[in-house]
Amino acid sequence: MEKIKKYCALIIVVICVLALSVGCEDQLDEKTYTALSPQDFFKTAEDIEVVLNSVYGELRYSDITRDAVTLQEVNTDIHFERSGGIFTHNQPIEEFVWTSSHQWIKSSWERRYRGIYKANTVIDNISLPEMDENRRQEILAEARFLRAFNYYLLFDFFGPVPLITSSETDVTDRPERASETEMISFIESELSEISNILPINPPKDQYGRPTKGAALAALTKFYMMNKKWQEAANTAKQVMDLEVYDLFTEGERTALFSPENQRDNEFIFVSVMSDTPDDITGDGWLSHVVPRGYQWQYPPRQIFAAEYKIWSDFLELFDAEDERLDAFLLEFVNEDGETIVLGEDNARSLKFPEYPNQGISRSSDDFPFIRYADIILSRAEALNEINGLNQESVDLLNMIREAAGVSTLVISDFNGPTAFKDFILDERGREFHTEALRRQDLIRHGKFIEMAIDRGKPAQAFHVRYPIPQTEIERNPNLTQNEGY
Repeated sequence: MEKIKKYCALIIVVICVLALSVGCEDQLDEKTYTALSPQDFFKTAEDIEVVLNSVYGELRYSDITRDAVTLQEVNTDIHFERSGGIFTHNQPIEEFVWTSSHQWIKSSWERRYRGIYKANTVIDNISLPEMDENRRQEILAEARFLRAFNYYLLFDFFGPVPLITSSETDVTDRPERASETEMISFIESELSEISNILPINPPKDQYGRPTKGAALAALTKFYMMNKKWQEAANTAKQVMDLEVYDLFTEGERTALFSPENQRDNEFIFVSVMSDTPDDITGDGWLSHVVPRGYQWQYPPRQIFAAEYKIWSDFLELFDAEDERLDAFLLEFVNEDGETIVLGEDNARSLKFPEYPNQGISRSSDDFPFIRYADIILSRAEALNEINGLNQESVDLLNMIREAAGVSTLVISDFNGPTAFKDFILDERGREFHTEALRRQDLIRHGKFIEMAIDRGKPAQAFHVRYPIPQTEIERNPNLTQNEGY
C-alpha cells in the first residue's frame, strides 16, 4: 500500500507538469486512471525523462538564503543575518545552538531523500520503455550521478545516513544508517564509474545535465572532504586534462555571474534556475540582502525585512585592488539622491546580480555547485598536503589570483606548508563566498570550531555535523542520532 501511495503521488505530479505544457482545450479532456504502477506509466522515453527532470528540481536551491547561506555560511566568518521573521531560523545557526528540530535542517534532509527516491525510481524502471539504447544508458548514468550527489550533500551535513538504493524501500522499512566506510565507498565508486559513462559535453540544448567533468569534480570534492589528498590531486588533474573548462577572464572577476556569462565554461555543475519571472524555482537572494532605499536596476522588486550581511573582518582578507571586492555593496544612492554608506558589519553580498527577466522577488541566477576555480585550488591544497610547499601549488594559486586582478606570489612568500595552507583557506573565502562552501572548507582545515569560539560562540566538536532531524528519529527508531544532540 505504501508503494502504491508513492506512485500515485508521483503520477499526480507528472500529470500536473504535463498539463502545464498543453493548451486549455487539452486540459478539459479528462482521463481516468484506475490502476497505477510503474508498468502503466513508464511506457515511453518521455515518461522516464519527466521523472528524471523532477530529480533536478529537488537539487535546485529554490532560495539560497535558506538552503545554502544560512546552513553553510551564517555559522562561519562570512555571513550573518538580522531582521525579519527569517531571523528566528538564522539565530540558532549563528549562535551554534541549533537542534534536531530546526525546520531548515529537516527540509534539507527531506529534499535530499526526495531526490534520491526519484532517482531510484528512474534507475529501477529504466529498462521498461522502448527507447534509444544510448539515451537509456545516459539517463541511467544521470540518475546515478544525481543520487550520488544527493548522498554527497547528505554526508556533508550529517555524516553516514541510510543508504537507500531502491525505490521499493521507504520509511516503513526503517533502514539503519550506513557505516562511515560503506557510505564513503558507495559515493566514491558511483562517481568513479559514472565518470566513465557520462559525456564530456552535455547534450545539445541540455545545459545543466551532469557530464564526465561534473562526476570527476564531485569526486574531487568528496576526496577533499575526507582528506584523501592523493586521490583528490589525481582526480582534479583528470578534470583539468579534459581541457573543457577554464577560468573566466573576459572581464572583471565578478562579471562571471552576470546574465551574459551565466553559462561560461568555468561552471562545471550548477543548479539551473528558471528564466521565467516569478517562477518558484528562481533565486530570491537579492530581496533578502539589499537595504531599505536601495534602487533596483530592473524594477519593480521587493525588499524583504531579512538582511544578510557581511562581517567587516572578512572583508579585511581582500587586497584593495582585488576585483572580487566589487561583489559587495558598501554604499548606495537612495531614491532621494543621498549616498548611504553601510559602515561596519553592514556590507552586502551582491555576487548574484539582478537579471533583466527577473520577477518581483526572484531572479534566474544559476547557483554553482562546482566551478573550475574550485578544482584548481583543490589540487593546489592537496599537493601541499602531499609534498609540502611546492611550485605547482603556488602556480595553481596564481591562476586564481591573476583572474581576480591581484598580485601573484612566489614560493618564498610562504614560510612553509602551514602558511600556504592558511593562505589557500583565505583565498577560498575570497573566491567562493556566498557559494555555500565555507563551512565545509573550515571543517576540512580544522578551523570551524576554533573560529566560532573566537567569535564567542559555544561551539563544540560535535557541531561539525548537523543532527538527524527529530522527525526522522521518531519515524525510524533504527536511526541513531549524531553525537552531542
